[in-house]
Amino acid sequence: MLEILVDTSALIAFFVSSEKHHHAVKNYFVMYPDAKWVILSTVFDETVTWLRVKISISASISIGHLLRQEHRYIALSEADDSATWQAFYRYDDKLWSYTDCSLLVMSQRLNIPTVAALDEHIRQMRGLGVNCVP
Repeated sequence: MLEILVDTSALIAFFVSSEKHHHAVKNYFVMYPDAKWVILSTVFDETVTWLRVKISISASISIGHLLRQEHRYIALSEADDSATWQAFYRYDDKLWSYTDCSLLVMSQRLNIPTVAALDEHIRQMRGLGVNCVP
């Protein structure tokens, strides 16, 4: 089964029809209906917080439930958190967020090279084994 790490940018575009890349993200996932979404706790945090502030509390809660119950939700362990922090300061020549670094670390640890993201920072990770889609 194909697993895809999903970044905040792709989740927001998927769930918010007024977002610029909504159709591109929706169409990508329509092409891979059996793909298992992997949601990291760092991405979950950013997504539900953004939805709460920009859309509504009820949307953030309902989408949050969906992400935790219908997809593979992974809370970062202490070791994952430590590795994320190391990546964050190792790549100090980049403007990668802590969440971006968590996607890099977990992509490598879980052997899931595909990350659905609209974030240019994720595309910069191509040389580190990350395949950014769509």
